[in-house]
Amino acid sequence: MILPLAVIITLGVIPLFGTPTQALTVGPFFSISILAPNSNPARNQWATLMVEQLPKIGIEVDIFDHTSWSQIYPRTWDHPGPYPIPSYAEGGYDILFVGWGWGLDWDPTGLFNTDGIVPNGDNFYQYSKPEMDWAIGNYTASFVTADRIEYAEDIQALLYEDLPQITIIYPRSLYPMTEGFSGWDGLLWASSYQPMENWAIGSETEFHYGCPADFVDFHIYQYDSVYDAQWLRQIYNGLIERQPGTRQWGNRLATSFTSTDGLTWNIDINPDAKWADGSALTADDVNYSYNLLIDPDFGSPDLAYWQTYLDTDSVDIISDYEVEITFLQPYVFQESNLAVDLIPEHIWSPIAPELQEAQAITWAASDPTKLFGAGPYSLADYDGTNQIIHLEVNPYFDDWSGVTPNFDDVYFEFYSNKEGALSALATGALDMVDAQFSPQLDEIAGLAGVTYELIEDPGTQEMGINMEHPYLGTGELCPIATEASANHIRKAISHMVPRDVIVEEILDGIGAPGITGMPDVAVGFDDSLEPYEYSLALALDHMRAAGFDVPTLPTPTITTGFGLAIFMSILALAG
Repeated sequence: MILPLAVIITLGVIPLFGTPTQALTVGPFFSISILAPNSNPARNQWATLMVEQLPKIGIEVDIFDHTSWSQIYPRTWDHPGPYPIPSYAEGGYDILFVGWGWGLDWDPTGLFNTDGIVPNGDNFYQYSKPEMDWAIGNYTASFVTADRIEYAEDIQALLYEDLPQITIIYPRSLYPMTEGFSGWDGLLWASSYQPMENWAIGSETEFHYGCPADFVDFHIYQYDSVYDAQWLRQIYNGLIERQPGTRQWGNRLATSFTSTDGLTWNIDINPDAKWADGSALTADDVNYSYNLLIDPDFGSPDLAYWQTYLDTDSVDIISDYEVEITFLQPYVFQESNLAVDLIPEHIWSPIAPELQEAQAITWAASDPTKLFGAGPYSLADYDGTNQIIHLEVNPYFDDWSGVTPNFDDVYFEFYSNKEGALSALATGALDMVDAQFSPQLDEIAGLAGVTYELIEDPGTQEMGINMEHPYLGTGELCPIATEASANHIRKAISHMVPRDVIVEEILDGIGAPGITGMPDVAVGFDDSLEPYEYSLALALDHMRAAGFDVPTLPTPTITTGFGLAIFMSILALAG
């Protein structure tokens, strides 16, 4: 049966949410401003959705500032003072929609502890609680994994209860690929750009990867773009590496790494390890690599971080194939500091540190054979006009790793739009398309010879709350003027986040409902916690507990925005 146009239109206006419509007017009790970056189309949608949801519990949105990061930073992390960061009306913010990208190791240091409050750290929430300071302090100093997980659960419990940030979703990444592809660990690729030596497509000897951005960074210690990180990590490797499947740290260029205190580590280097030009990889290369990271002339973007853990005496050369690395202070994820990608001293030491970034760009264009490491591939050539990175297999890689890469040649290729990339995948010109093209399931469902994998991302999307706001943070302007009242308001807001709808309708199923600021794939995630339920009734209960005069929710009626009898009559007419 073909439905009449009137029926189709009528069905189209059924509200997004399945709960019955309530004839209830609430408030307004106070107004706030919403601050949201305009850089993410999906985030634009759920920010707009929340602007529509908040008035249902008496919170008016007087300004929806949908703007660029250049306008957001001065209101948050780069606020000029005086401090604390005030409300939006006074030059700060009330609620900020923001996303965080993490690795498999989640480090909240400086984000939720008191001494990290802006301008001293990243704690733009201005959240302060002794119990959180204690939990983060123990978490970041735990050398024993079991202890770390216990403190991680303490941190999550506090975030779940106090809600300085309201997590909306955990993102997922959709990677379209040719059928028959195997050998990767998608989570490692998404989080740390897994080396490709085990990737395979039957007996194919070439692999083509579609990227949505130009290639601009060519030094392994000086990149900003994740797309440059993807191909650079095929060239350079560290002493240790996360192992596919288990995702635990294991040997790479090392044959062993041990420590009794988490500060001093003894590392044996594989004596068979070679650079891609056939020269031996020794302790001198390790020493050179680590010292370059802390050289102010080199200008590493992570200089402050590395100077926290390393100085010029940190690497002690015991022999050509043994080093002892002593870090300056404990760190819960010290293994990540052992995973630094090493570079060959004999190539880079003749170049002044301050000139190396520019030299890498020059070599990529004119002498690509200089850009090599000990990884499975080295740079064969770079086509700057068409933006294609061509890697060729490192002939010495299997000498020390025991693994011969399946692909002789790997190409990272720029495509300006999703449609072009998916078309190239369908014709066989590409073998995989990067998830950042934001492909949808229905876009690849009809492509012959194409499959996909949905990968959990170590990231979050949230609403950050200004904990100094007089309603949302301190509660000083609430009818019951206490911090507990502000906490009730934050819980009410969390109950008004339609997480399932956002995942299914906005993200087309490519996501999961958010719970706390810890990604659900990070080590120590507490899977006993449940997302706050979408419930107008529960939200209004919390607003009432904050002292607001909230009318009683009427008895629900079965309605979908228009009379059930009218709707059934239309269906009868259609019949």
